[in-house]
Parts: sequence; structure tokens; C-alpha cells
Amino acid sequence: MKLVVSDLDGTLLNNESVVSEETKEIIKKLRAKGIEFAIATGRSFNSANKIRESMGIDIFLICNNGANIYGRNGELIKRNFMPKELSERIVKMLLNNNIEFFAFDGLDCYVPYGMEIEEYLKKEHTIYYIEKDKIEFIPGFEKILIIEENPERLIEIKNLAHKNFDTEVEIVVSAVDCIDFNMKNCSKMAGVEFISKELGIDKKDIMAFGDSGNDYKMLKCVAYPVAMKDSYMSEMGIENVTEYSNDESGVARYLKKFFEL
Repeated sequence: MKLVVSDLDGTLLNNESVVSEETKEIIKKLRAKGIEFAIATGRSFNSANKIRESMGIDIFLICNNGANIYGRNGELIKRNFMPKELSERIVKMLLNNNIEFFAFDGLDCYVPYGMEIEEYLKKEHTIYYIEKDKIEFIPGFEKILIIEENPERLIEIKNLAHKNFDTEVEIVVSAVDCIDFNMKNCSKMAGVEFISKELGIDKKDIMAFGDSGNDYKMLKCVAYPVAMKDSYMSEMGIENVTEYSNDESGVARYLKKFFEL
């Protein structure tokens, strides 16, 4: 293996959304052996980069499910966003159906007018509120995120999205309560393919870790996919599964054993 790629939430991060010290040390040893490492996440750059900085390791970042790709030094090397006109139509559909959402454009986050926002998001992004009669002022978005805890309502929203935008947008259930919208053909898989070409690494030399629906294509496109123990991906026929969960430094323990670190 010449490149290892890992999802964050439910995979590289523990249940406190932190990279354990054991994981940091193993990744440093991996890099010392000349093996590249990349994060592939549905999170925005602001959020993912804080995690990378906490690790103290120069690694690639695939953010917003592949909408943004960053090099080892944090420089943007690829961007894939939904055009303004498409973003407007999606937002109009969501507002007309009283669906709350988070729409990301670089450092900015757009939400429906009157929607309550948690403080951590306000620290990571400049928040803009969208009113129904001012949709024309929004930009093209990198990702639109919907969080819905009611499973039946989540399915309704997913079906509505497919009915209206199936040919234009990637619609993925990224967690039990989340739906992600990205530009068509924008995915973690596409992000991994882009980085591998940049580095001149063949797919047969790539290992990837994941746990959720937005990891599936990425895991299926690499030669050595690994699903997290007791995760949704572990039930999807992925060939390899970690012995330990994300809260037990499962990725680190797998890498330590596989690469004899």
C-alpha cells in the first residue's frame, strides 16, 4: 500500500470527535515509512482542518464529500460545486417544503431564515440567513446538508430530492439522520481518484477506511477497503472489517498490525 485514506466521524475520530494519541502516533509512523495519508470527510474544510492541525501531520484533505480537495499544506487544489442556478432550485424546493438545511460555500454557511444554529458552527463559518423572496442572492454551493432525526421524514425528503434532482445531484444518506447533496459525480471516491492521480499511485496500492453511506463508493473503488466494526459499512459486504471500533482507535490498531508499525 502506498496511500491510506480515512473517513473522520465514526472512523478516525473517537466518540468525542477527537483523534486519539495512539492514532496520531501510528499515522506519523506510517508517514515516516513513505506512505501517504488522506482524510476523506463530509465535513467542511474549516472543521476538517482543525482536526488535521490537532494531529500535527501534513496530509491531504478531501472535504464536503469531494467538493473540495486540499494538498498537504492546506492549499485548495480542486473545487467541484453546484452552479448557482441549480443551488437556487434546490433551496427553493427545500424552503417550499419547510425542510431545514445547511448550505456550504467555502467559509460561509447559509441556512433558512429563523433557523437556530449551534454555537460551534458560528465559530467555524460566517452564517447567512436565506429568505424565500431573496433566493437569487445565494451563491453556488459545495454541499447542502439536511439533518432529520425522524426516519420516516428523512425517507420522504430523500425521495423528494431524487424525484426533483436525481440526474443533477449526488444524494447520499451519510448517517442515520443526515442527507448530503453534492454536484453530480462529486464523491469521496472521485476525491481519492484525483489524489491518486496527483501522486501517481495506482488503485491497487490504496487502502481506505469508512463507516457510513457516503463511504461506500470510496471503499468499493480501492483495492483494500476496510469497514469499521459494527458500522453500516460492515453490513454492506466490504471484504475487511476492523477488530476494534472507532472509539477504540480501530483504524490505528488495524494499521499497526497490517504495516507492522
